[in-house]
Amino acid sequence: MMLSARKLALLGLLLLGQLSLISSANAWDATGHRLSAYLTWDLLLQETRAELQRLLEQHPRYQEDFVEQMPASVMVASDAEKARWALGQAAVWPDMARGFEGEAQIRYNRPDWHWVDGAWIRGGGRQGNVYVGAPSLPPIYGVKAESITHEDDATNVILALDYNLSVLRAADSPDAGKAVALCWVLHLLGDVHQPLHTGAMISSELFPLGDQGGNGIPTLGGSLHSTWDDALHYLPFDGTLQRMVVTALQTDTQGLDMDSSAWLQESRKVLHEFVYPDEIKADVLRSERRNTPLESLALDDDYISRMQAIAEDRVTQAGMRLVRLLSDLYPAPEPLLVSPADTASAAPIN
Repeated sequence: MMLSARKLALLGLLLLGQLSLISSANAWDATGHRLSAYLTWDLLLQETRAELQRLLEQHPRYQEDFVEQMPASVMVASDAEKARWALGQAAVWPDMARGFEGEAQIRYNRPDWHWVDGAWIRGGGRQGNVYVGAPSLPPIYGVKAESITHEDDATNVILALDYNLSVLRAADSPDAGKAVALCWVLHLLGDVHQPLHTGAMISSELFPLGDQGGNGIPTLGGSLHSTWDDALHYLPFDGTLQRMVVTALQTDTQGLDMDSSAWLQESRKVLHEFVYPDEIKADVLRSERRNTPLESLALDDDYISRMQAIAEDRVTQAGMRLVRLLSDLYPAPEPLLVSPADTASAAPIN
C-alpha cells in the first residue's frame, strides 16, 4: 500500500521514537479508552485538534474534572501534550461520572449508555447473546438513528452514540453541551468495540436473564468482563500505542466501515467465536447439573494472549474510526489558492 507523505512523515517520527508519548497515562484506569483517544489525537490534523481543544475547554466541569485532575508530569509538559492528555481524559470522563454525587450524577451519569441488550439488533445481523442450554430470545429491533432526537430516546450504547453525534452536528447546540457530547462519543465508540458490552451468556438456570456481559463469570482476577476491560492495562502503554499508530498509518482509513451497526456485529462475532470458549460453556452446564455455584475460572496463557491481541485490534479500530468521525465533523479548512498576480502584488517593496 502506498502511504501519503504525511503518513510517511508520522511513521518516520514514530520509528525514531520522537512522537510525544505521555507515559504517566499507564497509571490511569480505562487504559483502552485513553489508547484510542491518543491514537486519534496523533492522527488528526492540527486544525481539528485545535477545535477539539477549544470545545473541551467549554465543558461545564472542565476545571474540576480536567484541570484539577491533570497529573504533575503533564502539567509541566508542553501545551500540545496537555491538550492530548485532555482528549484522553474526555474519553474516560463518562466512567468518572459514575462516581459523581447528588445533582452532578443525575445530570451526567448514564449507566444504560455503556452497553446494549444482546437481543437488540439494527439492520440485520446476529444477536449478541450466547445461548447455553436455553432457548433463544426474540430479537429487539432497533429504530433508525434519525429517530433519536432527545436524550430520553437513547437507551443503549448505539442509540446514545446516535444522540451525541446529533448534538455535535447541530449548529444550535451550545458549546457546553457539545463538549459533554464529545466526551460521550469518544467513550461510546470505544465501548461498542468491546465485545462484552454488546451481549451476554444466557443459560437455563445460572443466567436466565444473562450473565451481565461476563460480570457473572468469576475468574481468578475478578470476572470475565473485568478481564476483558483490563486486557491492555498491564501491557507497556507506550509500546502498545506505537504498534497501534503503525497499524493505523498502514491502513486505508477511507475504506473503514463507518456504520455503527457494523461495529456492533464485529464485536458480536468476537463474542461468539472467542470470548465464551467451550470450556466456559461446559463449566456453566456442569454447575447447573450439579446445582453448585460456578467456580472461578483460570484463563490460560493462550486465551490471555489472544484476548490482548483482539483488544488491541478493537481499540485501534475505534481510534481510526474516531479520526474519520472527528475529521468529518471538524475538517481542516481548504488552503487558499493564490494566483501569481496576487503573489506579485503582495510582494514587499524594496
